Amino acid sequence: MEELKESFENQLIYLYDEKMQFENKLGTSDPKDIVAKFKNLESELMHLYGIKDKFKKVSASQVNVTNIKNVFIDKNRLKVN
Repeated sequence: MEELKESFENQLIYLYDEKMQFENKLGTSDPKDIVAKFKNLESELMHLYGIKDKFKKVSASQVNVTNIKNVFIDKNRLKVN
């Protein structure tokens, strides 16, 4: 019985430590808040991919730009060779 009590105490300590790690790193340990943050990040990522799809990375030598290695230009504004 004492071993069972000790096991429960250890599990409780571990769970509390895990909760505190979430609080410190994410600002919350509420699963609903964590899922909402994840979904928000996913939405932002999809938005960024959408922006990326509208542009094409080209060598800066094709454009008069100084001190920049690469630039992004709207694909519709480029002549494809």
